[in-house]
Amino acid sequence: MAQTESDPVFASGRNRLFRGDNLEILRTSIPDAVADLIYLDPPFNSDSVYVLKQPHQKSQNAGESNRGFPDVWRWNEQSQDQFDALVTGCDEKLSQLLRCIRSVVGCNGILAYVTMMTPRLQELHRVLKPTGSIYLHCDSNAAHYLRLMMDVIFGADNFLNHIVWCYGLGGSTRRRWPRKHDDILWYSRTPDGHYFDADKIPATSARMAGRDKKAPDYWLIPTLNNMAKERCGYPTQKPEALLERIIRSSSREGELVLDPFCGSGTTLVVAERLGRSWVGIDINPAAVQTAGGRLSIINGD
Repeated sequence: MAQTESDPVFASGRNRLFRGDNLEILRTSIPDAVADLIYLDPPFNSDSVYVLKQPHQKSQNAGESNRGFPDVWRWNEQSQDQFDALVTGCDEKLSQLLRCIRSVVGCNGILAYVTMMTPRLQELHRVLKPTGSIYLHCDSNAAHYLRLMMDVIFGADNFLNHIVWCYGLGGSTRRRWPRKHDDILWYSRTPDGHYFDADKIPATSARMAGRDKKAPDYWLIPTLNNMAKERCGYPTQKPEALLERIIRSSSREGELVLDPFCGSGTTLVVAERLGRSWVGIDINPAAVQTAGGRLSIINGD
């Protein structure tokens, strides 16, 4: 039987790796309230096209393995149809928010991006357990819109932290302060119903010398440099240390971690190493190939 988009390209126990549109896969293949932890690193509305420079593993189709992905959003007929379906099919509060965003920004790339993200966040709310939590990774391009959407979909009372991931690498400009951080919005599914065991870091004060303390809401974790051993050439790859902090702090061994924009598979690799089950989804063939290659190394295949 031919494989369909709703079939995983890899399955072992509860672990699943899907290639395809995450909205369709969430709707057809992920049941209600199964995820203990969700982490997503979606497009940032950066207006950039990313290229996979050094694929982790060569494919038989070299053109496919080297293909990158665009993070470019434009308003068009399809966007209009999707927006109209959203505002007529969702609850009144979310419909009002979408209409308000349109009245402020107009019909442009930002609204196209918001229109793409909204139904996916709705599905993630559905699949998250009442005892679970969700970390949404974004940056200054759309963090303010995403925060409003999360407040409506997950509930403002379930907002836990706005985490700032600080890093040193990246470009600079003479016209503004260098942009050296990303934002991570953390929400629970129900008020105070989530699991949390804070990651610890070395204390820096003289009073606590030689002891550990709870990590604050700004994380000084270096991004990957060109010589990093874990680097696989995927352009938006995040450091494993970042996912280790999230997964250790917000899930227990054996629980299920879901990443619907899994990219190079860092979430899945770290979840596997820490004894969690995982589900990853990505529409980009190069991403799924790279993630699968990294997981096969971990599993010794």
